[in-house]
Amino acid sequence: MFRVSDLLDLPIIFLMEGNSSKYTVKSLLIDGFSNRIAAIICKEGALKKSLRILYYNKIISIDTNGIIISDLKCIEKIALKNLSNYLQLEVITKSIVKSSDGDLYGMITDIYINLLNGKITGYELSEGYLDDIVNGRRIINIQGKLNNTLINKEIILHERLN
Repeated sequence: MFRVSDLLDLPIIFLMEGNSSKYTVKSLLIDGFSNRIAAIICKEGALKKSLRILYYNKIISIDTNGIIISDLKCIEKIALKNLSNYLQLEVITKSIVKSSDGDLYGMITDIYINLLNGKITGYELSEGYLDDIVNGRRIINIQGKLNNTLINKEIILHERLN
């Protein structure tokens, strides 16, 4: 499992050129119905406000040094009308996790993914600052559980947590 927060600010590296580009990871777009990363929002340089999108299926590899893609053609201009089907990372990391019975489990602070396919494998939950210090944060492994649904700003788990 790989933490999504570790992807932020990673450089985008072109495979053919072997060096990093002027793009870095700014945020992620998540498809809530398939529970996977759909795309990466890239920012150009430190001072420019230009944003572009890199669809997850165009990524060759991800590691702690950067995200490797074949060439600059993989990074596309953002068409805002096409992004309305996705949730931004910032929205999800403030989502509330509840059971289908309405029991509150906490708020998402981070997401764990499978790097090979972008599938969400788990959520890191916080029940509040004091509880984080005393008990630590809870990690919910959702791998293989297809009936968990991410809807708007709330995640509904259809099974009870221990």
